[in-house]
Amino acid sequence: EAMYPIAQENFKKWNDALQTKDNKKVAALYSGKDLSFLPTVSPEFVQSSADTEKYFAEFVKKLPFGTITADNVQPYGEDAYLHSGMYTFLTGPESDRVPVEARFSYMWRKIDGAWKIVHHHSSAVPGGAPAPPKEIEAEKFYPLAQANFKKWNDALQTKDEAKVAALYSSKELSFLPTVSPKFIKGSADTEAYFTEFVKKLPFGTITSDDVQSY
Repeated sequence: EAMYPIAQENFKKWNDALQTKDNKKVAALYSGKDLSFLPTVSPEFVQSSADTEKYFAEFVKKLPFGTITADNVQPYGEDAYLHSGMYTFLTGPESDRVPVEARFSYMWRKIDGAWKIVHHHSSAVPGGAPAPPKEIEAEKFYPLAQANFKKWNDALQTKDEAKVAALYSSKELSFLPTVSPKFIKGSADTEAYFTEFVKKLPFGTITSDDVQSY
């Protein structure tokens, strides 16, 4: 609860930066180190300040304005939190604004006294309007991350939705599925989602990744 006002304030700061149409001002809110950024309208996996600036140089031309429609904040100590949920962006000229519904997750971390985005994932809602640590600690967690992903992927292969859902927390869950517009927060809804998803016989392979420990 203590982090929620901070999350709202930081989102407003980010959204206000977009209104300036200054790509460098927006990019300055992102960490210059250990960044993991998966933008809404780009296939790139952005990990540097230069690429962040490059992305926003084009994105601000769409005149975007974001409004959060559902969200959740999960604190990780006093200096980090995960902010995830749903937002709607209005893009285009004033005479022809187009709404784009998307899911988001931001990991904000206080670095040298200032809040910075170290992770940002944004993707259009399926079926909605189209949308044109320390290094040593991170290395230590990388094998665990790989093992846990394999455990999740293996659970999908069993076609047992309860087994997959059991890997998700039953408390303070924030789940934005690939093929559903829902913002899932409970075990029952997680199980209901995977009941249908396992029927697609999914098998996942990571093509590029990053691990950050908190």
